[in-house]
Parts: sequence; structure tokens; C-alpha cells
Amino acid sequence: MPVSSSDQLKEQIESIPATLRKALERQAKARIAVARLEAQINKLEAEIERENSQKENDSPEPEYDSLEDELELLKLESNVERLKLQVTEAEDKAEMAFRESAAKTTEGQVRAAVGTDPTVMRLRRECLDAKESARERKITLQRERQAAREAKLQARYATSVDIAPENEKISALREKLEQAEEEVILADVEVEVSQAMVETYKMLVQLS
Repeated sequence: MPVSSSDQLKEQIESIPATLRKALERQAKARIAVARLEAQINKLEAEIERENSQKENDSPEPEYDSLEDELELLKLESNVERLKLQVTEAEDKAEMAFRESAAKTTEGQVRAAVGTDPTVMRLRRECLDAKESARERKITLQRERQAAREAKLQARYATSVDIAPENEKISALREKLEQAEEEVILADVEVEVSQAMVETYKMLVQLS
């Protein structure tokens, strides 16, 4: 007996959770790696700073002020949450309008109508763009902070001696940190793609 397209889709859906689980595991591991590397860098920098302060007997320079950057990120993330709410409201309105206009309908038809609603589509695009902007700004700020830390260290230890091994270790850790941050970005994208596949397959099965 030939397998129907609906059965094939259901079989594909059964494999999706495993894909999503692997993507989430990759995302978690990448974020843990970033956190650990940042902690190692901060610890090593603090040790070098203490040693240098003892040698130079100078007052420490102020830390990089990230309050303004954190507020900026907070605004970007708040905008994402606001757009999510607008998407939900638009989806609810589109669903109500479709149900009122159709005497008989299925859940699959409702989902299809909501998914093709112009307002819903526009808000979903805006929400995705907002997420991407927040992610890009976060990466930019992280690199700016890293550059600021490097500049501070270079200025602080310009006349110091016997610090080459420590600087080399920090540089190696920062290279690993950049790779880990790139892995986080890739993992985030993989999770979003897997989640989108789940929703798409569910809708196709209901429409079939």
C-alpha cells in the first residue's frame, strides 16, 4: 500500500524534535563556552592588573563603562518583545476575522489564513529584523568592549616587563572567545530554523 503524502510528512515531523533537541544542545554548549572563556579572561586580566598595580604603585584606571550600552541593548530587546506582542495580537485578530467570514473551517485553514494575513506577515518580518538588529548590536558591543580592554592593557603595560606570557595567554583565550561567540550565532540560527520547520510541517499536515 503506497504511503500517503500526509504519512510522509508525519514521519518527517517525528524526526524534527531530535533535530531541534540537538540544536538546543549545541546552543547551550556554545553559550556555556562563552561564559567560561569570559570568566577566564576576566580572572587573568585581574591578576595581571593586580601585579602591575603593585609594580607601578599607581591608582587603577576606571573600568569600561557599559551602562549606556546595556541600556541600548535593553531598548532593542524591549522592542523585540513589543513586536512579539503585536504579532500575537495581529494573529488573534486575523483568526477572529477569518472564523467570522467562514461558516465552516478547519484549524489548518485558520492557520493558513493567519499565516498569509498581510499585517501578520509584516509584523513577523519586523520582529525578525528587530531580533537580528539586537543580535548584531550585541556582537558589536562585545567586540568594542574587547577592543577597549585590549587598549587599556596595552596602555597600562606599555612600560612593564615580564608580561609577555600573560598577554599571549589572554590573546589565545580571546581567539577562542571569538570562535565561541560565532558558534553561539550559528547555534541560534540553527534553533530558529528547526523551530520554524516544526511549525511549517505541522501546518502542512493539518492542511493535507
